[in-house]
Amino acid sequence: MTWRIALATGRFLPVYPDRSALDRIDVSDAEVDQKRAEEEARVAAEQTPVDPEAPAHLIAIPNEGMMAGQPTNCYLLGNIAEGPLTLVDAGRPEGFELFESAFADAGVDPTRIQRIILTHCHPDHVGGAEQLKQLSGAPVYAPPLEQAQIEHFAPDLEVDHWLDHEAPVECDGFTLTPVFTPGHAPGHLCFIDSEQRMLLAGDMISGFGSVGIFPPNGSVAQYIESLRKLLALHEAEPFSAVLPGHGPVVPDAGAKIEEYIAHRLEREQQIIDALAEHGPLTLDDLPPLIYDEILPHLLPAGKATISMHLQKLVDEDRAVVEDEQYRLVD
Repeated sequence: MTWRIALATGRFLPVYPDRSALDRIDVSDAEVDQKRAEEEARVAAEQTPVDPEAPAHLIAIPNEGMMAGQPTNCYLLGNIAEGPLTLVDAGRPEGFELFESAFADAGVDPTRIQRIILTHCHPDHVGGAEQLKQLSGAPVYAPPLEQAQIEHFAPDLEVDHWLDHEAPVECDGFTLTPVFTPGHAPGHLCFIDSEQRMLLAGDMISGFGSVGIFPPNGSVAQYIESLRKLLALHEAEPFSAVLPGHGPVVPDAGAKIEEYIAHRLEREQQIIDALAEHGPLTLDDLPPLIYDEILPHLLPAGKATISMHLQKLVDEDRAVVEDEQYRLVD
């Protein structure tokens, strides 16, 4: 497996639905030197100017812990050279200075931002919203089912507009159509851009492997249904590309969504097979049986996602848990 490291921090980079603005830097997991890879990407980014013809620009805000090496993509929509802009997602609060320097480097007056839209409110997407709101004067739009997450991760943030997942957001020269996609987060929304039909996927889809589903608010069952909803929308009218919450742009939306559905169902079957052969098992027993290889800092996310798969099996009466041990229902 390789990680495709194609994003640099500290600059706005043009995004196109039909081509890559940056060469991808492939580094094998066994040899990954994240600092070196990020520096190479940073150098590449310095040679990639902003482009008024690009439908979107992104800035990648660094993360720590289990998200280290997977910056959060925040998207600036609209003509970067002039006129109103829309910002989708806000990164962590520690990334605020990167936003300031990126605005200055691109010659963008932050007060041109007319709205800050949040796909969901995990800390790496909502954390910087209050500072960016103060800088730009723009109102913040957020999913109402994310209110508890906001109170936990961004208690000082005042949301100006609670998004109706059935009501398009009218921007300047384009419309963003929300798609309710719970699973990764209870109120998660994706957005379809009316001009290019790009899917702003938040954390429904990543350019870096799979998406984690975490307790207490995640749901594997909802996540799979949300993927199926996106696939149906794509089959009815194809997305030009996926703009993910982490990692490089995904050009083949249909193939990626099908891959994600298959991956979740395969992971579920692996857990069922492990319980059938070795059960009853505790949650701690399962990761070595499920993951052939996993980077150490990603193990907590993997374990959390296994717990959500187990919860799905319990909810469906296919497994029971007694004294923290899981077994299949006969």
